[in-house]
Amino acid sequence: MWCFQLPPLALLVVLGLQAAALGEMDEAATSANDRILRGVDLDGRLHEFAASADCRGVAVVFLATQCPISNGSLPELARLAANYKHRGVEFYGVISDPAVSRADAVRHRDEYRISFPVLFDASANLRRKLKPTHTPQALVLAPSGELLYSGRIDDRYPSVGRKRDAASSHELDDALKAVVSGRKIAVPRTQPVGCVLEEPPAAAVHGSVTFNRDIAPLMLTACAECHRPGEAGPFSLLTYDDACRHAKQIADVTERRVMPPWHPADGFGRFRDERRLKDDELALFRQWVADGKPEGDPQDRPAQPKVVTRWRLGKPDLVLKMKEPFVLSADGPDVHQHFVLPSGLKTNRLVAGVEFRPGNPRIVHHASFYIDTSGAARKLDERDQLPGYGSFSGPGFENYGSLRSWLPGMTPRRLPRGMGAPLPAHSDLVLEIHYQRSGKVESDQSSVGLFFAESSARQLVMELQVMNKDLSIPAGEPRHYHRAAYTVPVDVTLYDAAPHMHLLGREMKATARQPDGVVKPLVWIKDWDFNWQGQYAFVDAIRLPKGTRIDVEAWYDNSAGNALNPHSPPQTVSWGEQTREEMGLCHFHFTCDNPDDLATIRSDYRAYVSQQQEAYRHRRQGEGAPLR
Repeated sequence: MWCFQLPPLALLVVLGLQAAALGEMDEAATSANDRILRGVDLDGRLHEFAASADCRGVAVVFLATQCPISNGSLPELARLAANYKHRGVEFYGVISDPAVSRADAVRHRDEYRISFPVLFDASANLRRKLKPTHTPQALVLAPSGELLYSGRIDDRYPSVGRKRDAASSHELDDALKAVVSGRKIAVPRTQPVGCVLEEPPAAAVHGSVTFNRDIAPLMLTACAECHRPGEAGPFSLLTYDDACRHAKQIADVTERRVMPPWHPADGFGRFRDERRLKDDELALFRQWVADGKPEGDPQDRPAQPKVVTRWRLGKPDLVLKMKEPFVLSADGPDVHQHFVLPSGLKTNRLVAGVEFRPGNPRIVHHASFYIDTSGAARKLDERDQLPGYGSFSGPGFENYGSLRSWLPGMTPRRLPRGMGAPLPAHSDLVLEIHYQRSGKVESDQSSVGLFFAESSARQLVMELQVMNKDLSIPAGEPRHYHRAAYTVPVDVTLYDAAPHMHLLGREMKATARQPDGVVKPLVWIKDWDFNWQGQYAFVDAIRLPKGTRIDVEAWYDNSAGNALNPHSPPQTVSWGEQTREEMGLCHFHFTCDNPDDLATIRSDYRAYVSQQQEAYRHRRQGEGAPLR
């Protein structure tokens, strides 16, 4: 047997080559291992992506427990997960939020009955590797780990604060169809719409802008009325931790003036309870996030607002409540349901104040109150099998009058002493509620508290609507102009303005031109949002002399570029109460100085409404549409 000994240098070279080879093998193994994505679900089970041999693709959707768009998408995600379960697609939800505990995530999964595995990304491994920016955000991976699609689930939400009744494009579904059929995904990237994924707060306590000194006062005055436990906001914004958890989202939606919701144009009329943030206040939010969200000195923090659990205006003189709960399913378009609440009054009364209590603030978006003396609403209710009737915007009958609407965050107020809106004996209060679905089955049973004026009150607060029912919006027209006008035959005093349009509405402007040529601004909505239509009370009542013409100008977008257009392709749209039809009017509450003037304007206004009805009939007959 031959044997020899290598020189020391040669031995080192061989050993070095062996070490290098082993290092390359380790590096290759590590690289391959990095490509294998996996996570532990809420029940402690480990899931390794694309582990089965017949896997064609992996769908991963980043979710958030407090994001309304994420929660609203869960029924559609459940449908997709079930549809592709046996077609070679693995489907996962991921919660990657350091502020959410595993117990919170489990409660959320059980509450919304999520049927697919939800991975708890406590260490943010999946978030770092897949790099999502929003919730919900969908990603589709090949079995090799290659990213095939990233973006939104569908176009149900064109933007934050804007929502379609139904999606017209289904990007995640289309991507999964392509994967299971072996085709290339036609649209591999879309912009996700939802809540911004936040980073943990910086350790800094001080900065040019701090939460306690600069941000908390703004949030407590502009946000906390709705964003607190038991109210309409989808999450609370009372504490530093609350703010950090949603900081980027707050900066984004305030910068775009989606929140706080306030649509009247700045400087065009002055209104009570204005929630507008000023430009320098918006800059504070941006700077705070840029500085790393420092908390600041605890002594700078303002006191928490007191939670009011009783009626704000005191004990109501009359409480009217829905006679049974209304159940809302998890998914589908928004609902406008009307509930007939018999007043039970034996005598005529004047209402000086209205306070609304939503039974379920999570789904009650806003409410309106109408008065029916004809019994028409009861007949509509009898024909509907569900509690209440209809699903359209408007009462469905010629109402006797309406009381103030309600929006989340609105402060209830009494009319000045000696004034009240008439509520006739034996009349019904018709409560219209705009419901928004939350992503799970919900129910509501709301109440209305009425406060009567003192027995000596004599001044009636009445309502007029300035409208033009001879409306036809051509298909494809991006900015159709429409005008309505009413000339007051007596001196009047206006107390508020409530513009109303549907999904094609883009802008509305109301002014009052006096006989001397002076034009007074009333209200101007430059960016109309059907989901945030309000009733705006003037800081100072507006006096209009006899002969003043109230002008209401409206602009509509009936083009395919309007993401909320209910018709695809666009169709010519005319006046009607259904949401797919259109309206353009402005409500005003007013008083007259004496009973004779009130009788005059009521007679004149009845003739005006009759003319509008005749114009509506001619328009519908000309279109060959059935009259209602």
